[in-house]
Amino acid sequence: MNLDVLIKGRVSQKTYIEREVDLNLIKELINIAIYAPNHKMREPWDFLFMDQKGKQVFKEAYLNTLSEIKKEDIEPKLDKIYKAPLLMFVLMKTSDDFDQELEDLQANAAMIQNFMLLAEEKGMSTHWKTPGFIKTDNFKEVLNLPLGYIITGIIMIGYADQKNKPKERKTIETLNLYKG
Repeated sequence: MNLDVLIKGRVSQKTYIEREVDLNLIKELINIAIYAPNHKMREPWDFLFMDQKGKQVFKEAYLNTLSEIKKEDIEPKLDKIYKAPLLMFVLMKTSDDFDQELEDLQANAAMIQNFMLLAEEKGMSTHWKTPGFIKTDNFKEVLNLPLGYIITGIIMIGYADQKNKPKERKTIETLNLYKG
């Protein structure tokens, strides 16, 4: 498939069929995706995976740490993410150096885009999620995230029950800052 078709055709999917995702294939795709540009070859990413069993264990442990009001808010949000057969948490060590941390975040974004395009090419669907609760100390603690790490995204991975159509984008000629 041509890269331009792949880029324009990849869309975020929110619903999936019950079909197991091959973790070995995901690892192969990650080993390609990590060729994203990253300043000084810091390779500022790490990964954590949750399958069906892991998701249920985590959900129960996390919800048990919340008040009833918070549970009512968070549980539906978790359930939306849990529709995918496999979750990939992309992790990044933070830095006291703002410029370095910004470069590392940009590298994470490039790597995630690479991964999502590779998954699309293999017939899988993805959705990049960054819900507010992933920033909380409570969530990170239940996830056993080492101190000084953030979650740059939860990537939902699976096989879609339908194929969403891509939305049109503004062209460079229509953007406010374009000077032709």
